[in-house]
Amino acid sequence: MKWVILAIALFIIGYTFINLRYRKPGKGHEPAAEMRHRVTAARLKEAGWEKLSVDTRRPAEKITGDDAPITRGMLGLGLDFNTTLVEKPGLLRSIDQVSAPDHVEPGADYTATFTGSISDLTCQLGDIELYRRGNELVLLPVIEHLPGKQLYSRWNDASYCVTFSTKTLPAGTYQVSLFAQGPAAKWSFRIK
Repeated sequence: MKWVILAIALFIIGYTFINLRYRKPGKGHEPAAEMRHRVTAARLKEAGWEKLSVDTRRPAEKITGDDAPITRGMLGLGLDFNTTLVEKPGLLRSIDQVSAPDHVEPGADYTATFTGSISDLTCQLGDIELYRRGNELVLLPVIEHLPGKQLYSRWNDASYCVTFSTKTLPAGTYQVSLFAQGPAAKWSFRIK
């Protein structure tokens, strides 16, 4: 019996030494999360959506110029994204105010600002994703939890600035939707 205990002890000591000595720094491999991302990307591509790059800034200054009229859409992600996304992202509670130009020159950057509210002070806006299908653009603001258990956001609302290039977009009128848990903000702009 003592040999069994000795073998277990040697294995644990050896395993601990090798693990601490040769472990890759950073976050570990998460195959389940990677698989969810792959399936989501495949479903979006199958539904005709392509992901575009977007630049997000916070805090945001209000844009001056001709604002596009803003309307309200359905609650949440909408039918298309609700059935397409494998893992539903955390969304802002509401989109309170949007300022976006109604036209832009071809090849120029399109910039919109908005004020959004979060429902939980332990979260913050992590990233904004932009998807395109034809002349339809969808901005998807995704919230993430703050690291640690004692960190809280100071305010439940903040202003954000979103910028994306129109170089790959042909001239025409585009419908933009900005999703939240509450009603989506919708507007259109024209590339002249």
